[in-house]
Amino acid sequence: MTSVVSSSLEPAPLHDIDPPIPISLYPAWIAPLAILGILVLAALFFCSRKLSFPKRKQLVNPKNAALEALAVLHSHIEVLSPHDFGVEVSALLRRYIQDEYGLRATTQTSVEFLVSIRDSPIFSSEEKIILGKFLEMADLLKFSRRDARRDETSSLLLQAEQLIYMRNRGIAL
Repeated sequence: MTSVVSSSLEPAPLHDIDPPIPISLYPAWIAPLAILGILVLAALFFCSRKLSFPKRKQLVNPKNAALEALAVLHSHIEVLSPHDFGVEVSALLRRYIQDEYGLRATTQTSVEFLVSIRDSPIFSSEEKIILGKFLEMADLLKFSRRDARRDETSSLLLQAEQLIYMRNRGIAL
């Protein structure tokens, strides 16, 4: 047998080496998606904490609010006219009574309010008398615009303070 070597056979041309083929456990688009997911979860976590735990408002105790307002009023007693003082001190005590006991003290006239509490067990008979005198004096200052001496306005302020303090201790005046 004769072997025939063909001269037409030339060696195959050499090509450049291909770069390495990346072998990954996950596709390339997973990493940005995972980062985005983590950011969304973190945002939801912080937003839900903010929504589920809003800052608690300090509940205002009607007694403390009224006493603070009386202290402010006391510091302005010299500069307020008797009329303005009567309006302020009356509104303050009425707002306290309304907030503390749920009575319509701010929407009624003095006479209507005193009639509405006549048979009420909330106030003792002594307290009702003091409330009547307080409201009468405040109305005189508000509506007749009469002049008041410093001791009268101080007395009115003291009556309001006493009513607030004594009502919260359960002590009848």
